[in-house]
Amino acid sequence: MTAAKKEELRLHDDIKLVYDLTEKPNRTNLKSHPDRAVVAKLRADLVLPSNKILTVDIDFDSTSGYHGNTMMVMDDFGVEILTTAFAVKYGQQYADKIKQAWAVKEHPDDPRKPTYLLVQKPSSDDELPQVFVACGQRDHPETNFQSII
Repeated sequence: MTAAKKEELRLHDDIKLVYDLTEKPNRTNLKSHPDRAVVAKLRADLVLPSNKILTVDIDFDSTSGYHGNTMMVMDDFGVEILTTAFAVKYGQQYADKIKQAWAVKEHPDDPRKPTYLLVQKPSSDDELPQVFVACGQRDHPETNFQSII
């Protein structure tokens, strides 16, 4: 067994990427673009309001409804940029839905507001992107999530 080959890259003071250069077979249903990689999975360590860490694996090759992801929004500034784009491209009513979903708990008894939003590209030009709120609930039921748009 060989040791993992790793490389670190610091993009900015608070952004460090660690690359595991060990080659692995693609066992997903996802395909790369001819000139660009496609994200198959992310692992996130979330700092909870209790100051504990919750680790979340985000698998884009699943039946979770997250195929075709375009962006992940993780803070107020990201929501501001996203809602400005939605207001201009699709209408203020959709921007307001996103702002509302970000500003409140998805369910009144949830322990916290959403941690991030996932945005999917529309499947056709006459459809809206889907926007999902994530990681504010205590329980994560095995159901298909509905877009807030």
